[in-house]
Amino acid sequence: MPIYSYEAKTKHGNMKKGKIEAADKNAVIASLMEMSFYPVSIKQEGGLNANVDFSMLQKVSIRDISIFCRQFAYTVLSGITILRALGILSQQTEQPKLKSILSQVYDEVQKGESLSASMGKHKDFPDMLINMIAVGEASGNIDDIMLRMAEYYDKEYKQQQKVKQALTYPIIVCIFAVLIVNVLVIKVLPTFIQMIKDGSTGQVELPLPTRVVIAFSDFMRGYWFVILGVVLAIFIVSRLSLMKRKSSSWDKFKLIIPVIGKINSKIVTSKFARTFGILISSGLPLIQSMEICAEVVGNVYIKNVLHEAGEEIQKGVTLGYVLEQRKIFPPMLTSMIRIGEESGTLEDVLKKTAEFYDGEVEAATAQLTTMLEPAIIIVLATVVGFIILSIILPMFQMYNTMGQ
Repeated sequence: MPIYSYEAKTKHGNMKKGKIEAADKNAVIASLMEMSFYPVSIKQEGGLNANVDFSMLQKVSIRDISIFCRQFAYTVLSGITILRALGILSQQTEQPKLKSILSQVYDEVQKGESLSASMGKHKDFPDMLINMIAVGEASGNIDDIMLRMAEYYDKEYKQQQKVKQALTYPIIVCIFAVLIVNVLVIKVLPTFIQMIKDGSTGQVELPLPTRVVIAFSDFMRGYWFVILGVVLAIFIVSRLSLMKRKSSSWDKFKLIIPVIGKINSKIVTSKFARTFGILISSGLPLIQSMEICAEVVGNVYIKNVLHEAGEEIQKGVTLGYVLEQRKIFPPMLTSMIRIGEESGTLEDVLKKTAEFYDGEVEAATAQLTTMLEPAIIIVLATVVGFIILSIILPMFQMYNTMGQ
């Protein structure tokens, strides 16, 4: 096992240095806590991989954040201090990268830094969570804040999973369809065509469908590496563009694409209503809540519009009126916001609206799946039927020629 050197404070405030042999950094923390020592710094000694942490290449998912918030809230509710709760969670968290980050946060809080400031140094924690923790620290109800955030991220995760599940089946069918068609065109078809050529007198011209499929087969066999390179290039470029997310026009186009655009619009609307509602109910100012929502919605076009709307709100214009003029959300949401502002029930209105659009997203994704399945089957049947026709037609021609 590796050896770790540590610096820790005793319960009397004295500094103590030493070395411990342990499985990992969390085991060192546990050992020091048992001795009533509070770690200040822990470093691994020697070894080729002492400074290499491959877990940092992983990604902390929304589900990981949700589980962390819920565990943290329950731990604090039981009467344990924030520092002690961080120490416990850093040991029992299963996600390697989050475990490493919580250990660093524990060290920083141990040195006197606030929880929100120490978590804010790590990009894996969403900005919304950091702001909400800061509100909880200021108001003294961090346990309630963390429970709300756990529910928020749990709903976000479930919504993402529903969309992924709805699209998984069509994607798998498309992949297998492409593989089957390629096997037919590259392996099976040339064999049949060669048999037909060998059995014919050479005077009969092949039918048009057969010639088309033969040309496609020759192209696939001769330039497969070019096709593979183009597909990889398209995939890499699309991934990089999604990571940068700088295209406002592309994100605007995603909202008006037939069928899919409606689903994207409902997802963004649901996310905005839920996020804005929880921020307002927690006591964050309206402008700051708008800024956070702009970063959370996941659409550059709407993000830019929300920033512009925030500037108008600063001038005294009501939120409902500004959003109604911008027309970035469905009329139902803007109408409900105006009603909520007039009646003083904006938080409840936003919560109910978010629940409504959650149901709309679920229904729309189910409808999309229902529409895609027969469409994929029709396209696949058309392609395979064309290939079979390209094989059968020359066989009939050859039999007719032999009969004559």
